Amino acid sequence: MSESATDSVASEVCKLAEKHRIGAERDGLSRMAATITQLAGDAVELDNVEQLLVNLKRKGVLNKAEIMALQGRYLQEKRRSKKQLSA
Repeated sequence: MSESATDSVASEVCKLAEKHRIGAERDGLSRMAATITQLAGDAVELDNVEQLLVNLKRKGVLNKAEIMALQGRYLQEKRRSKKQLSA
């Protein structure tokens, strides 16, 4: 997957999920993981793109290396956009 100025990581992930008919809903395992994390005193909230990445991995569309690369790029993209908004 290549990234261009007009094609963000988020849109790449959404297109891939749509192609494979995968949504961003949280399944029972995701809800349980969120509850355990919350009980441990941590707060981890996945946005829709991050949940799509999890679901794409669970369905076998992406492997671990691919999901890690996409998530890394996505987080960098989010940081850049926040910096641009605050500038």
